[in-house]
Amino acid sequence: MYLLLNNCHDSLKGEIGEVIAKSVIKNSFRATDANKSLLEQCPINSEQKKLLLDHWLYLDLISITDDQVALYEVKTKKYFYRQLTRTQMRYKISKQFLDFCTRAIKLGISIKFVQITLFENWKCGITIKDFKKKDFFVDKRSLT
Repeated sequence: MYLLLNNCHDSLKGEIGEVIAKSVIKNSFRATDANKSLLEQCPINSEQKKLLLDHWLYLDLISITDDQVALYEVKTKKYFYRQLTRTQMRYKISKQFLDFCTRAIKLGISIKFVQITLFENWKCGITIKDFKKKDFFVDKRSLT
């Protein structure tokens, strides 16, 4: 069987990106692979813990070191020739996720944006930066 990843479903592309990011970000884990009870062992305050537990499915990657929590929103894209024009690509997020990020930042949780770019020949580019609203646009379907 031969699978052309160039035409694969976006969720598969996203999972590939999350696994790549997890291999680069030390002490991180995918929320989908972990049990929520893991947070009970972490030395974070009760407000942070409640927010994370209530929004577990919003989380791509989590890193907890000492008493610091960092969340990583991972977006994966394929490399296209047109992107050489230096146009900034913005990613779609829901209004609910944006509200979650705003609240998490207010509670002292660090949120990072990880951009994975898939190239040919098993190469990829990885950019990790602070979460900024300007890198995203809100999906209008999430406003209803």
